[in-house]
Amino acid sequence: MKRETRARAVLGWVIAFGVAIAAAMLIRTFVFEIILVEGPSMEPTLYTNERLIVEKVSRYFGLPERGDIIIVKYPNETDTYVKRTIGLPGETIEIKDSTVYIDGLPPYENYISAESYADMAPVTVPEDHVFVMGDNRAHSWDSRVTATGPITQGDILGHAVFVIYPFDEMRAIN
Repeated sequence: MKRETRARAVLGWVIAFGVAIAAAMLIRTFVFEIILVEGPSMEPTLYTNERLIVEKVSRYFGLPERGDIIIVKYPNETDTYVKRTIGLPGETIEIKDSTVYIDGLPPYENYISAESYADMAPVTVPEDHVFVMGDNRAHSWDSRVTATGPITQGDILGHAVFVIYPFDEMRAIN
């Protein structure tokens, strides 16, 4: 094989490899990602070491709906967190006797842990924010913590759609 032909072949492989890496990075950044669940805050819905497919496209088209499980980044934190959307802009969230109230009414929540959790004074969710909580309310760092508070639209990284691991626990997330 001629030196020039060999150099072209190598250049072709380098370009193909570079394009593949760039495409993978773009997909992971803007389309979907696999996230590892760590900690008990979303039990009994999600458990430590489960892996989730997170789609990232919907975050560009508005806020999630109540009940959606989303991936968020907290202010001044580098880690990401899996939480459930509870309150939407303009709604007032309050907790009394281990019951969440949204504008004075308790939502139907058949997914939460039965363990009791602390009361919280009323908080009104600002525009372009959501109020998030873990399903295991007694063991969740979420919007109830003053340093965290409601989450801005820009700090929502994606919407969890499917558990892919462990394989015998694969399921859609509603």
